[in-house]
Amino acid sequence: MFNTRELNLTSFSQNEAVTSIREASQDTPIIVDFDETLFLRNSTSEYLNSLQPRLVGSILTKVISFLKPWKLFNKFHEDAKSRDWFLVFIATILMPWNLFLWQKNARNMAIKYSNYELTKELNQNISANVIVATLGFKFIINPILKNMPVNYNQLIGCRFWQGLTDRHQGKLLMVKESLNDSQIAASILITDSLDDLPLLKQVAKPLLILWNKAQYNLPMSDVYFPMMYIHKVKRVGEEYIKKAILLDDLPLILLTFSWLSPQPFLHGLGISLLLISFWCIYEFGYYENDLVAEKYESNPVLSDTYHKSLVTMNWWQPWIWALSLGVAGVFFVVGSGLVTIFDGSYLINNAEKVAFLSLIPFAAWTGFLLLSRLCFWVYNYLNKQTRIWFYFVLQVCRYYGYLVVMGTNIAGISLLLAQVLARSISYIVYRYTGGIKANWPKLQEKFLRFLLFVLFIVSISIAESNISLLFNWHTAAIFVYCLVRAKMHIDQIVKTFGLIQQDKVKNLG
Repeated sequence: MFNTRELNLTSFSQNEAVTSIREASQDTPIIVDFDETLFLRNSTSEYLNSLQPRLVGSILTKVISFLKPWKLFNKFHEDAKSRDWFLVFIATILMPWNLFLWQKNARNMAIKYSNYELTKELNQNISANVIVATLGFKFIINPILKNMPVNYNQLIGCRFWQGLTDRHQGKLLMVKESLNDSQIAASILITDSLDDLPLLKQVAKPLLILWNKAQYNLPMSDVYFPMMYIHKVKRVGEEYIKKAILLDDLPLILLTFSWLSPQPFLHGLGISLLLISFWCIYEFGYYENDLVAEKYESNPVLSDTYHKSLVTMNWWQPWIWALSLGVAGVFFVVGSGLVTIFDGSYLINNAEKVAFLSLIPFAAWTGFLLLSRLCFWVYNYLNKQTRIWFYFVLQVCRYYGYLVVMGTNIAGISLLLAQVLARSISYIVYRYTGGIKANWPKLQEKFLRFLLFVLFIVSISIAESNISLLFNWHTAAIFVYCLVRAKMHIDQIVKTFGLIQQDKVKNLG
């Protein structure tokens, strides 16, 4: 952010731009920004948002954003300039037909999103030297610009192949390739972006204007992708998908169920797909929870990005993903039980048989998803006092639901029960300590789960007079998993371990 007082620069009204354009002479270049100024949307964002097929485009852009390939270029920093070029470049190379589709889309967008107030004034000053200068891409902007009702002399923009260099060079240096210093010094600049600071410093009349109808739309924000709401809104900055789902829930259900399968890897693939299937529905419960909180709660606990986020969800989008992943997940789980030695060709050659045997389990899974959705809906509309106890039901859905498709043993059930109770107890403590979100990570939930699992498996072993429940590879694997996951909490407990007399000494000190 620059010091506007030092530059004698303020945000001007739209009328100021009108007056400046009318008074401009032939010797006064009018440099006009394109995105969200001459064009009331962001051209790069709209191009990415138009990729077809949309699902493929959405997945591709999210994968690129996740991998961050611009980090490989040491001289370029990780910022929007690098990111946008990589997104546009890779998407266009891998989906080149969108270049042709864009011609029609651009024509429609020129009609819908032209800044007619600005174009009208530019056209009325016949002698004006209008230069459209942008950090957007020429191949994206040209089809829009040629369909806009505006007279202009030149377009200065980023090239396709050299776009990364152009964007980091900046608008000032790009403009200097077309105008000399004296021409720039005599210019009017109309822009909405503080990124144009170097150029704003050089021109005679810098006009920073935010147009009323201008809007930035996040690409593919209306295309649902599993767990994206969790990542971008509900649990932003917490690495929740990694820490809570991939490193906690997934190993837990793999140990509970896939360990017992004759084909644990094939079974694990199936149950991983079922995990994502479940989270598609569970995530929509999170989305609804925020909507309900905003509407009904006097002091809703919402993330900082909730109001800024443009991520939207329609109720049917998560269901398409959940059912599709559920079909594949059930197929692999059922198939893993039909062979003792993995043979990939078996599933291919016996696909009809496996599919037939999967019908009832898939119906059961669908019923479970419906029940989970109902439970979360009920939870969202209960008051906070009642939610304390109904949260237990949600945790049962989260961890016990896989039992409708597959079975486990006593060690597995003990682990599930320990997990459900540990999370439920933690939630009760969280609510009774004021519902402060920052308190949740301080609770030693993983250690509590470890203690509960040991208590359950030992108690059942004694009750059944069956010591083999304690001494088998499955129980040992679960024990080690719980112990490793609880290590941080165990370290905390060890550090605070001491006798009560020591507390008295500390207080006296």
